[in-house]
Amino acid sequence: MKIKSLLRYSYRMIEFLFILSITAGIVSMGLSSHDSAEMIGMLMTNIGAMAWLWFISLPLLLIVFASFLRCSIPPLSIYKKVVLSLHLLNVVLWFVFYIILPKPEPCDAAMMEEHYKNHQDDMYDLVRYVRSSLDDSCSIVLQYRDNELQVLSIANNSERKTCTCIKNQEEFDMILHTAGLSMQEMTVIQEKMHKAGIIGIDIKKNPISRWMTAKSELQFRWFGSNIYQFALYDCPLTEKERNEILRLHQFILYNDSVVFESYGDYCDLRGFPDKDKYQSLNEVNK
Repeated sequence: MKIKSLLRYSYRMIEFLFILSITAGIVSMGLSSHDSAEMIGMLMTNIGAMAWLWFISLPLLLIVFASFLRCSIPPLSIYKKVVLSLHLLNVVLWFVFYIILPKPEPCDAAMMEEHYKNHQDDMYDLVRYVRSSLDDSCSIVLQYRDNELQVLSIANNSERKTCTCIKNQEEFDMILHTAGLSMQEMTVIQEKMHKAGIIGIDIKKNPISRWMTAKSELQFRWFGSNIYQFALYDCPLTEKERNEILRLHQFILYNDSVVFESYGDYCDLRGFPDKDKYQSLNEVNK
């Protein structure tokens, strides 16, 4: 009898902690997401992981389903009411976070083309200024989201300094000094980024190697954890490079030296949904 009671108690503890961990996971996803698209991306990634690990996830899902059914059937004890409340709380929390989080505007190839046509002079002016400000063989990665600095990474031949949170002005100046930048030059870079409608840059003073075509990456828009950006190549792409770009779903070849790119952490948000249609239309127009 004692063993049976002990097993029942152990099962209840595992059940309660498991359902509570789901609640904690939903809260964590909601608080760490910048927008609803990012939260959906996290969910889809988790679903994908569960599909791969079905031999683990399937028993856990059965436990959750059985727990909900068992706690919904009268008579309802205090324990059943608590667990059922957690199940309902998980559903409510998901919808609350989805409703209150910002709804980003999806980005597509047509939108990037329009922006490039309107701001191409500003974009190339930004690239020229950054390269003229950097020391030889140096590079800068600067990324903003919701007007907040996400990443600042500066490198030269011997070291790379990266930070996501600037603690003080002295630290900021020290990082800039790595590539020979001054605070005044950084201010001008930020102004030129704003004028070009760009939220991030990845620019190198010199090509990484003689086997790779040098390019500058100008980040345009976030959608969830996905980033859309313009890749401006210094020289026309070779036929081999163009064919590779045409093959990959996350790239769109705008012309011989401009590529629209889409990168993301979550599989459901990667790439351009309108790539085939846009690329076909582009070929017809040419």
